[in-house]
Amino acid sequence: MKIKQISTAVLESNFDWTLVKVETANGIVGYGEAFLGPGLPAVIQEFASVLIGEDATSIDRLLRRLRAMTVYASPGLVWHALAGIETALLDALGKTYHMPVWQMLGGKYRDGVTIYADCHAGDALESMTPLLLPRTPGWMQSEVATGHKSIVSLKHHGWDASKQDHLTPEAYGRHAADVVEKGFRILKFDIDVPTPYETDEYNRALSNAEVDYAAALVRSIREAIGPEIELAIDCHWNYNVQTAIAIGQAVESSRLLWLEDPVPPENIRAIGEVQRNTRTPIATGENHYLRTDFQSMILDAGLRTLSPDVQKVGIWEGRKLADLADMHYVNLAWHNISSPVGTMAGVHLAAATPNFLALEWHAASVPFFDQLVRGSEGPLIRGGRVAVPDLPGLGVDIDEDVAYRYRKPGERFFGDTVERV
Repeated sequence: MKIKQISTAVLESNFDWTLVKVETANGIVGYGEAFLGPGLPAVIQEFASVLIGEDATSIDRLLRRLRAMTVYASPGLVWHALAGIETALLDALGKTYHMPVWQMLGGKYRDGVTIYADCHAGDALESMTPLLLPRTPGWMQSEVATGHKSIVSLKHHGWDASKQDHLTPEAYGRHAADVVEKGFRILKFDIDVPTPYETDEYNRALSNAEVDYAAALVRSIREAIGPEIELAIDCHWNYNVQTAIAIGQAVESSRLLWLEDPVPPENIRAIGEVQRNTRTPIATGENHYLRTDFQSMILDAGLRTLSPDVQKVGIWEGRKLADLADMHYVNLAWHNISSPVGTMAGVHLAAATPNFLALEWHAASVPFFDQLVRGSEGPLIRGGRVAVPDLPGLGVDIDEDVAYRYRKPGERFFGDTVERV
């Protein structure tokens, strides 16, 4: 089973969705998805030049070799590229031997995977470039970009302070109730948003009034959804230790499933200090790649929920990470901002690991999400869950005609250099 060709297509969605297509000498096509990054398709093509002619079944050996070849640049964008290639190889391998990916990972623990809905800040998320600058893709029917051209705010993750109407406790509560009506049993909201009490933009500190406002957002959601619906809160690495502790303590009565990324990701001791000073469970991990980092989060920081990204660490490494976490009775809430391809990669990984908690869905505001699945007979996510498929590979294929309509200008579409008819 020799690798014949590897190509990419980038779709302009809420983020860039970089799809990877592997074609084998025996006519099998596998699809994968890589986490976004500037210049990512070029990195994937660099790897393709090494992989052509290799045995597609030797996935672990190939990944080890490619990581060794780029150790000076790893992890980061290199691992994003490798995760997309790896998923496409597993998809092709499953199709060749008529096995779903979860079966190649050792079997499944569940027939349905719980999805948590990322509700952002109570409004549809803006579309962002790989540098997290606002943009307006052609498919968008309404103006969503702020027009602000400078670097995205450290504290507010790109939100426009003039759009205050959806950033109130009442608006958060209403939106939460609407999402629950759609069948989701776990929600996640952002609280790193502009407040009426703005202080300093860069020092990572909040005043008492700002902390109280953030806690009021959380309380309003909890009151709207009741005690049976689980709730997580995202902070996007924006606070210092003292503020993170204050937030964690202020929301303890709301019984969060987790408080995500309250401090920057680099300092694991800092996240441990936050966890030791609040009863609110702290989660982090989407900006980490190495099992040694996750081991430190468990043993040194005392975290009991980890949130790695499927398209950053990959399915194969993700399965190994899950085993490490399971040794310490730690659950995984997988971060996921991808298309149906990356989402299904997460579904297979979640199905095959006992200590799975939930898989993120970040694309509620993307109107063509389900249209991308070839032959789809309905939504991929139903009642807040995805049925684990028994079909070979990932169990979904991309409708390339639909994908082409949402392609990113200036990028090749699966090797095409000219416009399709």
